[in-house]
Amino acid sequence: MDSAPGRSRETLYLAIQRDGQRLATGLIRLLHAMSVGVDLNPSDFQCYALLRIEGPMTPGEISQSMKLATGSVTVLIDRLEARGLVIRDRHPDDRRKVIVRLAEPSGDIPTDGAALGIRDVMLTLHDRYSEAELEVIADWLARAGQALTELSAREPR
Repeated sequence: MDSAPGRSRETLYLAIQRDGQRLATGLIRLLHAMSVGVDLNPSDFQCYALLRIEGPMTPGEISQSMKLATGSVTVLIDRLEARGLVIRDRHPDDRRKVIVRLAEPSGDIPTDGAALGIRDVMLTLHDRYSEAELEVIADWLARAGQALTELSAREPR
C-alpha cells in the first residue's frame, strides 16, 4: 500500500481504486481456497455463505443475488440439499413459493476463513489503526458494500 502523506485527492482515489481491485481479486482467490477446504465448488460455497449472512431466501432471491440463472440455482440448491446443508420449506406467506434455509447444525461448513487463519491476520492488521481510524474503515466498507450491492442489481448498459 502506498502510504505517502500529502497525496492529492485524485491520487488517493486512484490508489483506492487499484487497491480495491487487488482486494476483490484476493477475495475471489480466498473464496476458491475456502470452498476447496470444505469440498464445495465456489458457487455452492458462495450460496451457503449467502444464506448464513442473509438468512432464508427464495430461489429467486438467491438467483438475483448471485447473478445466476434460476435453473442453475435449482441445481445448486439440489447439491446443497443432497449434502444435508440446506432445506427447502414452503414459504410462510405464499405456499406456492419455496424458501431455502440452512439445515441445523450449520456450523460444519466454516465461512469465516478460520481454517486459513484469516481472523489472526485481520486482528494483526487492525492493530495498526486507532479506534477512530477503524470507525472510518468500517463506515467506508459498509457504504462501499451497499453501493456495490446496488450496482450489481442494475441491468447492464
